[in-house]
Amino acid sequence: MGKVHDYWKKIHTVFVAACAVSLFISSHALAGIVESGELTEPSFWILNNNAGDSVVLDGEGIKQFNRKVCDASLDVTEMKSIPDPFPVKEFLPWISNTWAMRGTVYCKGRELMEAEKDAIQSNLNLAALPSESETVAIRYGVTVRHALVRNLPLAAGLFDEPEDVYYDNVQDSVLEAGEPVAILHESSDKKYYYVRMYNLFGWIAREDIALCTREQWLQYVEPQDFLVVTGRDFYTRVNGEDVFHLMGARLRCLQEKKNRWQVLLPYKDRKTGLLKEKQMWLAKDESLHRGYLPYTSDEVIRRAFKFYGSVYGWGGAMRSVDCSSLVGSVYRTMGLELPRNTSKLVKVPGVVTDFADKNREERLQAFATLKPGSPLSMKGHIMIYLGMEKGEPYVIHSSSSYYKDGRKIYVRRVLVSDLEMDRKNGKSFLENLINGVTYQ
Repeated sequence: MGKVHDYWKKIHTVFVAACAVSLFISSHALAGIVESGELTEPSFWILNNNAGDSVVLDGEGIKQFNRKVCDASLDVTEMKSIPDPFPVKEFLPWISNTWAMRGTVYCKGRELMEAEKDAIQSNLNLAALPSESETVAIRYGVTVRHALVRNLPLAAGLFDEPEDVYYDNVQDSVLEAGEPVAILHESSDKKYYYVRMYNLFGWIAREDIALCTREQWLQYVEPQDFLVVTGRDFYTRVNGEDVFHLMGARLRCLQEKKNRWQVLLPYKDRKTGLLKEKQMWLAKDESLHRGYLPYTSDEVIRRAFKFYGSVYGWGGAMRSVDCSSLVGSVYRTMGLELPRNTSKLVKVPGVVTDFADKNREERLQAFATLKPGSPLSMKGHIMIYLGMEKGEPYVIHSSSSYYKDGRKIYVRRVLVSDLEMDRKNGKSFLENLINGVTYQ
């Protein structure tokens, strides 16, 4: 749909073609990854998933789960309960953490100079904040497009290597169009807002946020009726712009007719910066679902495979997913609000299968109690468990790399694999597992 849509389709096509050539040339280096056949089809895992269509949590159960996550100090918050004014001490450690530009880093292929670091530091505008013991008044906003969440008010990427284009240290996450944010601060150059979103603090480009009243804002915090993007992605056209929506995004729904839905889409008034809304009819599409999907393990598997073959998107870059945002996007289609990062996801409450202090045989036996669709965590990486095949556990995950014979091999895509690939420490994924959790 539109030039932007066509552009990203071409990028995806080129990426898949490049992967195919790479696999043909060096398939010997990809042991453990399943490249074709029934194991790469969701239907295989669903067919072998006993009671996979049983509801794990109903709507009320999901609300209780989300409250538990909010109470567990995992950086997730209930947006409607955010205090106004907002305590500075709650976000000062976040906004003042400039780790992404410490040491030697590269921007556009060259080393970032100290004077440039000083300019970035100045743009944080920290001097404009009241003292740590005081508060700031909240301004309310709604994102109007798929927006990058940055840990510095900076559009350019900062990388550890001069030739790197994949792992931008400034890139933390993304927010979909129609997401409510609490605006806490503004950069010196007036180009970025510092916001609280449901699972993170960060900088978002001012042009991506429309200001609104609290009453308008609450309609996006808890919409009475909505569609959820349940396909990999979906496009709408709003005010002359093709707007990209990743899986898990919500579109406010006004009414339904036989073959179409009427939705209310946000955009930003270019003169005032205020929120405007456009009514639009959308043809019914399998990529959209009215309300959340039922939370079943089969549904988790179906959604995860919508990303199969997609490029690895560090911090949600490249309009794709990394390991944790794959999990977050999939589970958000069912209404579960999860932490952004793997260090917090490993602590999410639920029915836990513990792999610590177990040998290989004990680890394999532990899978007998783990429900397919459950996330599997190890340090710095998270995967979605699919099930057992011939005594081996299989997963789908957005993988950056693995190790073979001490050598790092980049794959950078969403794939299906067993757990026999190695990590940097020389141990297999299986040996590195911390836990598996069925969210409930």
